[in-house]
Amino acid sequence: MINHNISLEYELNSGWLNPWVEALHQGSALAWQCSACDSASFAPERTCRCGQNSGRWHPLSGIAVLESRTDGADGSFALVRFIGSDTSVVVALEGIDLGQTHGQLMPYKFSDGGVPRMVIGPLEGVS
Repeated sequence: MINHNISLEYELNSGWLNPWVEALHQGSALAWQCSACDSASFAPERTCRCGQNSGRWHPLSGIAVLESRTDGADGSFALVRFIGSDTSVVVALEGIDLGQTHGQLMPYKFSDGGVPRMVIGPLEGVS
């Protein structure tokens, strides 16, 4: 067996998700709202549960309800549902104490490996 190291450099285009990605970089939340049934998904789902794939971007407040939480050596994470969205998404938690049930979307954070991740922090003006 011969071992070889291969290094790849590439850039992924966000395509139709570009408005969503740009909003995340600014700490804003956009949901994809189905034009047929008005269901709103965050993170965006290209094809709605009703089967339609046409929709529009719909701004959300960025406030999320924590549905379940896990804390470990790699940090704290939660399954959250953003107010105004009909779907849930996993996010990292920063500064959210045990017992807190809500948080606010923060501008995109980058992990040590340079990977972007969604982070929920304390609600503004609430300690």
